[in-house]
Amino acid sequence: MIKAVFRFVKGTQTITKVSLSGHAEMGEYGYDIVCAGVSALMIASINGLDEYVQTKTNVKIENGETSFEINETDGYKSIQAQAIANTLYLAMLGMQDEYEDYIEVIITEEEKDD
Repeated sequence: MIKAVFRFVKGTQTITKVSLSGHAEMGEYGYDIVCAGVSALMIASINGLDEYVQTKTNVKIENGETSFEINETDGYKSIQAQAIANTLYLAMLGMQDEYEDYIEVIITEEEKDD
């Protein structure tokens, strides 16, 4: 099963980290539409943050896990980055609704920095 973990600032819709791990195992290698869909959404989001927003993002791809952290503090760039991250969140929820045996969306929260 794919686990898509979204870390929000407590009490807000601000996403600070997204992490994907696992395998859907819905189909044989190269024909798994859930893995392909989830991978495409994640890569498109990372590319959007990097190329379009040009935001401060810490991307890691290692040991079967892909993740990114959003560290943007600039107002306009932060809004753009959150639009991309929240669009990814909505897309993953849609994937979970359609393929609940293959993907799980997990929400975690962190305390807000003062």
